[in-house]
Amino acid sequence: MKSVFDEKKFEMAVKEIMTKKVITVHPNTSADICAKLMIDNKIGSVVVVDLEGKTLGIVTKENLIKHVLALNRRADEVTVEKVMSSPLITASPSLTIIQAMQTMFKDGIRHLVIVGKEGKIVGICTDSDIFKVVPQLILLEQEYLRVMGEETDSSDKEEIAGYCDDCKEYSESLIFSKGLYVCKRCAPEELIESNV
Repeated sequence: MKSVFDEKKFEMAVKEIMTKKVITVHPNTSADICAKLMIDNKIGSVVVVDLEGKTLGIVTKENLIKHVLALNRRADEVTVEKVMSSPLITASPSLTIIQAMQTMFKDGIRHLVIVGKEGKIVGICTDSDIFKVVPQLILLEQEYLRVMGEETDSSDKEEIAGYCDDCKEYSESLIFSKGLYVCKRCAPEELIESNV
């Protein structure tokens, strides 16, 4: 079964979509300052580093909710060292976006810190960064197949698995309609009949 997310066709590296400006804090920074940094910079995480710049962990909005708000703790009395996720999961700038998606899914994370040589932070890639670019990649693949004369027609019964662009639910059998991949439940009736 062919997948919409074919790694061999989507070789774009995370360095092309990552955010290069990464906000960092030290372990003794208070949670309230961390939250203010997130708000001021319109970001969902900050990376925790030691005095030499070595990565120690990451603090996300979810960390603040779980370890500060939900426990009714005073944010100005809690250090990020107590709420950060650690060890930090990092990746190389050359990692493909599909590999980044797989890593995020496998490890249950939404932020992937990108490190270069000698472990220096060069950026951060979030699930939002990936979601912004994946639909364009799918459309580019479709256009490439059309131009190269490889686009499948309705008589081609090869099924495509992935998430429906309409209801967002996973399906083993997506149908291409008006530039979107949709499940049989969301597809127009005439398309369903032609794919039977």
